[in-house]
Amino acid sequence: MHKKTVAVLGAGPVGGILAAHLLSAGHAVLLVDAWKEHIERIGTDGLRISGLEKMLARPTQLFASIGELDTIVPEFVFICIKACDLDTVCGEMSGSLKRSSAVFISFQNGIDTEAAIAEHIGRSRVLRAVVSYAGVLLGPGEIRESFFAPPNYLGWLDEKGVEPCREAAALLSESGLATEATENISWYVWRKTILNTCTMAVAAVTGMNMKEMINFPPTARLVELLLNESIAVAAAYGFDYGPEFVETVRNFNRHAGPHRPSMLVDLENGRKTENAFLVRRIAEHAERKGIPAPLHRTMANLIEALEMRRPADGRPRGF
Repeated sequence: MHKKTVAVLGAGPVGGILAAHLLSAGHAVLLVDAWKEHIERIGTDGLRISGLEKMLARPTQLFASIGELDTIVPEFVFICIKACDLDTVCGEMSGSLKRSSAVFISFQNGIDTEAAIAEHIGRSRVLRAVVSYAGVLLGPGEIRESFFAPPNYLGWLDEKGVEPCREAAALLSESGLATEATENISWYVWRKTILNTCTMAVAAVTGMNMKEMINFPPTARLVELLLNESIAVAAAYGFDYGPEFVETVRNFNRHAGPHRPSMLVDLENGRKTENAFLVRRIAEHAERKGIPAPLHRTMANLIEALEMRRPADGRPRGF
């Protein structure tokens, strides 16, 4: 594969690890992040990845805003920011980038993030990924890669996106991030969202980490009820995960340890959460199909109430 020019929007754990792998494979990476200290440290000392892999990456160019890519047209734009910042960031894109041949890839959590991007770009140039690795932002310029359970999954929204999807999947795989192209990307999106939200919502409202909520019978029961509710909603859309899925989720939760879900971390740091694309979105999809989802609706309302107490931040950050 010939070397490509790729933009990575969001230099948090997902975007940073992605950028490091693409750079290690010899591709030109335009890294964009609004956190000034983070970008300055990367420019000075490089981007350091520790944990599962050890890498030192030096992006080809660094930018504080996607609006600065006015005269540069990357072949792929990986969107790795929080889903709640999508409208703001898409609004900052230059008209020339929106009209270009660049293919935009949602590398994010949540349901319908690709649809939000497509409203600005058009469906034929938008792909959706389900990311199977994670990490922790330790500080400016430093990320710890926690795990990678390959493969990642990548899918298209429109038949015109089939070939770009396969090309992007090959690009990622050859860069060390094994990725599978699939026509059933929504199946994987819902599966990951169900797995995440049943504990994420409880953590956000209670302040508990994964170990605490699973070891406390009342919250463990709430996790189970949310899980069953979301599985019923998914089934209404034709997504069947089989009888073993519930036990798979239980096993994952039991072994998560004192992990603090990102929604809780966002609230603690005064940032807006991805509630609209996670807990709230499941409740909305349930309502469209006439499926009862009172717990998701209640938890989404409580999370929104907690968000009202956060100080205004307004800075798009990687996740």
